[in-house]
Amino acid sequence: MGRANFLTLWFSFAIVAPSLGGAAYATEQVSLFQRTLQTDLKDPVTLSVSVSRGNVEIGYARDDEVAIYASGQDARGNYLPADFFEKSLVIDQKDNHVSIRDSPGPDSLLIGQKDNPASTRDSPDPDSLLSALYTINYRIDVPYRTEVASTVSGIGNQTLTGVYGPARLVSGAGDISAQYVRFALIDAKTGKGNISCIRCFGVNAETGEGNITLIDDGNSKAMVKTGRGRIDVGGVNGTFDGSTDVGMLHIKAVPLGDWQLRSNSGTIRLELPPEAKFEIDAHSDSGEVAVEREDMQKTDTDVHQLHQQVNGGGKHITAGSVKGSISIE
Repeated sequence: MGRANFLTLWFSFAIVAPSLGGAAYATEQVSLFQRTLQTDLKDPVTLSVSVSRGNVEIGYARDDEVAIYASGQDARGNYLPADFFEKSLVIDQKDNHVSIRDSPGPDSLLIGQKDNPASTRDSPDPDSLLSALYTINYRIDVPYRTEVASTVSGIGNQTLTGVYGPARLVSGAGDISAQYVRFALIDAKTGKGNISCIRCFGVNAETGEGNITLIDDGNSKAMVKTGRGRIDVGGVNGTFDGSTDVGMLHIKAVPLGDWQLRSNSGTIRLELPPEAKFEIDAHSDSGEVAVEREDMQKTDTDVHQLHQQVNGGGKHITAGSVKGSISIE
């Protein structure tokens, strides 16, 4: 089986299998759009994605091409024909710069129509009101040295795995996940949804409402603007700046850089290893500052402010809350 056919079969199975609930795979029911673009090995690739809705998955596959796959279902659960995407997607390439966008206007050059104007005659209209009910999935395989700018203006999840970066991922609403972007910054922003970044060079993460999880990342910023969304940090290899509204801010790491932690009314919880060296300034306007460490001077009950150098001092940690409590463990 050729590589292209294998990827087509694999992608079809990934979309069909969860909805079948143990039924026959029936991959022939899926009409999958596929386009492969050759790239130059000498230079990095720049990928720009701009779609109105749908789930977008971007990841490393091979170093000499960008491969684009798309599939989806309409409001009745019927799989969309491949020419739906030929009508609704515009793909441009100039050298190693690749752009993908959807919902073109009537004057746009549509994929597949240049050589066969009738190819999209019977496809669903991507600009119709019904198109908002379609479930759309995009997968884009890219070289390792790829810079990414991806925007889902409406609802859709985004996933990025194993590229050099930098990367900017923006969703109107939806979860964002990034892994192993080890050499450049990730900027992730969603209006409503969760953000997860694992082993990335550095992260700027912001959600209007949702949770943020950072694990073994470099210098990072994280903000939950409203609601009960929380921030969990498991290891940070540098500076960290975190802010929540009502949800908890929980960081468990070695302080290898200065930290700034803020919360409106949520709890701030710091878990630092035994004998860690740091200097801490903690204050809460109406919440308690509590110490649960043997190497720190214990505070009295109902204490709202604390300044200590621990084990001779080290990186500076500032933790402040308006109404929430602060725990140092």
